[in-house]
Amino acid sequence: MKWASAIGLGRDLDSAVAEALEQLTTESGMKRPELAIAFVSAAYDSALDRLPQMLAAWLGEGLLIGCNAGGLIGGGTEVEDEPGIALLAGRLGDASLTALHLEQATLPPLTTSRETWWRLLDLGPASAASFLLLTDPATIDTEACARGIDRAFPGATVVGGLASGASEPGAVRLFANREIHRSGGLLLALTGNVVIDPVIAQGCRAIGEPLFVTACDGNLLHELDGRRPRELLAALFSSLDEADRDRFGDSLCIGLALPGPQQPVRTGEFLIRNVLGLDPDSGALWIGARLVRNAVVQFHLRDGDAASRELAMRLGDALDGRVSPVAALLFTCAARGRGMFGNTGHDSGALRRKVNIPVAGMFSAGEIGPLQGATFLHSFSSVFGLIRARFAASA
Repeated sequence: MKWASAIGLGRDLDSAVAEALEQLTTESGMKRPELAIAFVSAAYDSALDRLPQMLAAWLGEGLLIGCNAGGLIGGGTEVEDEPGIALLAGRLGDASLTALHLEQATLPPLTTSRETWWRLLDLGPASAASFLLLTDPATIDTEACARGIDRAFPGATVVGGLASGASEPGAVRLFANREIHRSGGLLLALTGNVVIDPVIAQGCRAIGEPLFVTACDGNLLHELDGRRPRELLAALFSSLDEADRDRFGDSLCIGLALPGPQQPVRTGEFLIRNVLGLDPDSGALWIGARLVRNAVVQFHLRDGDAASRELAMRLGDALDGRVSPVAALLFTCAARGRGMFGNTGHDSGALRRKVNIPVAGMFSAGEIGPLQGATFLHSFSSVFGLIRARFAASA
């Protein structure tokens, strides 16, 4: 396999595309790739409709898939504010690609048979596929889509992100080969001698102790270990140092232990969800997830230093002893970057310090990736899809 990434910038889409293609063809020798994954600034508005045509001569018969984005990752850099296009292009060798556009109305229900997904993609569970999922958050239930794929293809990797940067409904662009869609989602299945290894870092650290949910109603948390959340949060706040007290108001999250035999749950294994607010009358806590009694939860804080350490650890674990990746996709929250770390290029730089491979992606409106064997929609996270050959090259 051969991969290359590039980024082209500027207020004119034609110039940005020309710059990116110049990098790919002249610097990387990448012409007529089998796959091009594009992330392009929503700021180009109606000019985005010309993108497939603009890439056609360079791409040839290759497959184009992509979406609009608010911030871009590609060509060894991250750009949060300037319009442009980021491209990841590859020749995959002994691998196959299947692309599918999904709409909410045609999305197979979670209760449907697995064969429905198999027929949609013309793939069975033995295909050992890896999936890239790009969606419009306003028009399709991303997590339901991911759960359907999990059910139909057990053990498969699903990574991706929510299109970002669009200013109004209907402004989203999803690129599927020569077609452009303004709603729904795109699913790319990769099979054969190619694998996507997921790496997810949620950017939080635990505070306090794990607790049992003893009373709840939907996403309203009434009691933890028999005590009101307001009482517990007051005690937790008083136990923190000054720096963490300053973070408490806008960085507090809650981690949910996922079902399974593994206890106790360690840092990084909780599914992080936002704390939405405290009910002033009852002292109950609104959180961004549905709860069940006897679930284990723990409060967390978002923290740039902890996020850096976690990402370095997750990447190290993923790269240790495996076939080396040849390229990577990166979906990172728009609230990371300078907002969390004080500088640009943090997340892609963390990978580059460990392995120098082409990387492209976007600052997303939400990140899609697996945790404890199930795929979820995350926020404030960083999700890598490390692309590698399934089989090591023979000597």
